[in-house]
Amino acid sequence: MRALHLLIPFVAATLAAPAYGQALPKAEIPLERFYQYPLINGRSPSAPAMSPDGSKIAFGWNQTGVRKLDLWIMDYPSGNRRMIVAAERILDLPRQDDSRTDLEKKEADLYDGGIGGAQWSPDGRELMFSYKGRTWLVKPDGSNLRPIADGGLSLGTPQYSPDGRFISYQSGQNVFRIDRANGQIKQLTFFSKPNTQIDGHEWAPDGKTIAVNWSDSSKLGNHVMMDFSKDRATVVNIRRAWNGDLYQDTQVGVVSADGGIVRFVTGLPRYFWMAGMEWSPDGKRLAVSWFKDDFKEHTLSMVDPEKATKTDIYKEKAPKNYIPDFRPVIWTRSGNQLLFGTDIVDGKFGFRSIMKVDADGKNLSKFYAENHDVAALGRPKNSDRIFLSTLSRSGLKSEITIVEPDGKRTVHVVLPEGMSTPKNFDDMGLPLFSEDGKRVATMASDRKLNPELYAVEPNLRRLTKSQLPEFEKVKWADFREVSFKAPDGRTVHGLLITKPGLDLTKKHPAFISNIYANSGKAAWSGFFENYAAMELDMVVLALDFRASWGYGGEFNSGYYRSMGLVDVDEAVAAKNYLASLPYVRGDRVGIWGWSYGGYLTSMALLTKPGVFHTGVAVASVTDWKSYNEWYTRRRLGLVKEDKEIFEKTSPITYANGLQDNLLLVHGMLDDNVLFQDTARLIQRFIDNGKYFDEVAYPRDDHSIGKDTSRPHVFGTIMRYLYNKLSQP
Repeated sequence: MRALHLLIPFVAATLAAPAYGQALPKAEIPLERFYQYPLINGRSPSAPAMSPDGSKIAFGWNQTGVRKLDLWIMDYPSGNRRMIVAAERILDLPRQDDSRTDLEKKEADLYDGGIGGAQWSPDGRELMFSYKGRTWLVKPDGSNLRPIADGGLSLGTPQYSPDGRFISYQSGQNVFRIDRANGQIKQLTFFSKPNTQIDGHEWAPDGKTIAVNWSDSSKLGNHVMMDFSKDRATVVNIRRAWNGDLYQDTQVGVVSADGGIVRFVTGLPRYFWMAGMEWSPDGKRLAVSWFKDDFKEHTLSMVDPEKATKTDIYKEKAPKNYIPDFRPVIWTRSGNQLLFGTDIVDGKFGFRSIMKVDADGKNLSKFYAENHDVAALGRPKNSDRIFLSTLSRSGLKSEITIVEPDGKRTVHVVLPEGMSTPKNFDDMGLPLFSEDGKRVATMASDRKLNPELYAVEPNLRRLTKSQLPEFEKVKWADFREVSFKAPDGRTVHGLLITKPGLDLTKKHPAFISNIYANSGKAAWSGFFENYAAMELDMVVLALDFRASWGYGGEFNSGYYRSMGLVDVDEAVAAKNYLASLPYVRGDRVGIWGWSYGGYLTSMALLTKPGVFHTGVAVASVTDWKSYNEWYTRRRLGLVKEDKEIFEKTSPITYANGLQDNLLLVHGMLDDNVLFQDTARLIQRFIDNGKYFDEVAYPRDDHSIGKDTSRPHVFGTIMRYLYNKLSQP
């Protein structure tokens, strides 16, 4: 027994360590440092809001790179700025019966993000923000800081009434208002049925009526997760919208601003998906933009708030696939016409465009329809200038396009190699503008600079610098726009990332990074790809896969009933493109992604064995029956109607195909893509005698974002890719 006891450590020491356990080559700034607070790139301005007259901008920020943000004010356009509320000034409410563990108390402070931003009162004399369980008011100079209610009163989505007399908010199931003059609280809606609530509310500009979006979540499903981080594992119960539950039950209604019974709009189905609602400038009409349950039809309806009836003024059907989300709607200043976004032009899929139509549905015309996508639409309150975020130079870069009242266009390119407004998941954000439209600012970024505030009009210049001095030590790769053909003939665009001066006489390992729709956009995406290129001499490709915006509606919806099939073909084409480069080692090309990207990585390795040497799948969907109905119904339909398509597009179907290096990574408390997805794929691998690597994060959700987990997960991904792909 003693001999065996001595032998065990020796045997363990001789075994090869997992690829993700081997150290990376030494670098001046280790990879993990880029994911630790204080952040090297600092904290970008959060939720900037321009005052109605354009003289100031309020935003959450700090100059130290720590997580907790303070509230700042900037004079505009001078750029002079000052902190008006330090988050540390605001204390937690006392807890008489505090049953939290020491760890929970510590993490409540550790993960306190501070004051993320504020909204202006209509007269520009006050700011409102939520923090530490209360909603606060403060003057723009930082004086008279006070809570609306100094206690645990829940004020959800607070907003000023148009005249500034009231502050409305949602609490529990209903909407309430507070009289700013005397503090009196009045309940405006009176729902009490279990599982029903107001999800959102919107004041009419005349202040007489409030539109509400109501829902009943009675049909929402359930799921159980396990927290294994404690001495005794505990059950975590969550609600879940499983495909096929048909849980959606929603209505649009109107109620007097003095409160009463909500009158629901007749003629709308109970199962539909809201795209948006917008009051006319005079408050006499409400435009409602909505999708049919299967996302095959979109309708723009006009609601008469006095009668609570609707008239459909515009309808469109998907020419093929499904209708993407981009359907913004605004009123012209006169209130006689509407502008709305669509990618269906003349009955066919085209580029995202802006159409104009009379309020009664007559005189439909093209307002802005070009050979490129529009990604945002807006109008200042007291101006006829129409603001767009457009992608005329490339599907990867954006600019601000302003359509002037005379029809002429003013174009501002804030960062020539980047995004001139904030990049969102499925579109772009708008620039900031004053109510008269004469002062314009924006948040802009590119691959080498995280988002910062810029003045646009009257003059273009940078206003904030968030980065720490350590940021200056970062050496940057070359980011070059490239494209190639997918098997179906469509062009795929992306960025090729290489080290300047890379030895082109040698062949280098390569990988396709963070695979997902819109991953090739020239917006800030962190340090991961740059580190691989600069410190490890790897060649990296970031791509706009199928379902990306920037290339028209057909491409944007192009993986309909072919998820993990058409985009895996694109991934194979991308691998072949990399292998064609004389300085890339074609037998050492990897791929990795997160969420849908993890799914796509799994599908690539399992359905195209031998193509990719190595893959890392983080938080991967492995069976689409496990994901939510809102996402899957538009893309695949309902399980009960076509079970075969769910099997055809799910990795667990192809578990026997694994023959390459695969690392599975998942947070065990992930309530978005459930950990059960990875667990079920693991079991399929075991059943098929397949070998793989796996790392689980017991205390993390979908983001794997805890302070110790975040640097660890990116270190794990990089180590696995580098050590596997660098093998002889």
